[in-house]
Amino acid sequence: MIGAIAARFNSLSVLGQACAIVAAATIGADLLTLVFYAIFFSDRLLLDLLLTSLIVVAVAFPLSYFFMGRSARLVDLAAELDRANRLDDLTGLTNRRTFLVEARKLIAAAHESAGMLLFIDADHFKVINDRHGHAMGDAVLREVGAALKSCIAEADLAGRLGGEEFVVLLRGACHEKAALVCERLRRKVRAISGIVGLSGRDVTISIGVSKHQPGQDLDALLLAADRNLYVAKTSGRDRIVHADGKLAAA
Repeated sequence: MIGAIAARFNSLSVLGQACAIVAAATIGADLLTLVFYAIFFSDRLLLDLLLTSLIVVAVAFPLSYFFMGRSARLVDLAAELDRANRLDDLTGLTNRRTFLVEARKLIAAAHESAGMLLFIDADHFKVINDRHGHAMGDAVLREVGAALKSCIAEADLAGRLGGEEFVVLLRGACHEKAALVCERLRRKVRAISGIVGLSGRDVTISIGVSKHQPGQDLDALLLAADRNLYVAKTSGRDRIVHADGKLAAA
């Protein structure tokens, strides 16, 4: 009961919380006034009830509004700090630390295979930064992050490891689903040049794919995907190297 009331109170705006506090204080003060004056001064009860209510409202409302406002700002600040601690500020994906922590949890909880892991690298990203500026490079990375989000399910885990490297854990996925996601992502990324106004160069990615095996830890899974990514990069880029070692050309 108390928990439900607290949850309802927390869902109110600052103004609503202040009004609720003032209303509770007024009711409490009036009840005490009722008891006191019913015993001693019943002839002045209505007038003193009115005066008590006015005094409580005049004193309690500004105080409660001030403190509830500060409390709301602290809640917002805590939420913002938590977001900054978990997410990459450029792409909105999970950051490296959060991805590694969450991926390890998912792998530890998996009874069989945890799914498919995609190790993704933006091709020739240094050239984009050098020739078109870091602002353009940031715009490209933001769009790669947006493309990633649009290609995976809510249950999947995607993160930016740093620089132009991204990683995705497709929970419970098979080879076929991973292949579809990779190809969809690769096509969306090729459209980024037009979105950000990058002339004379297509944005492309290389992807290394690995399948989680029962008992395999995250480090080994990442290493397997990284090896396949290396093959994709050395084979001409804009490539997908699947968990079975098969190369999907552009």
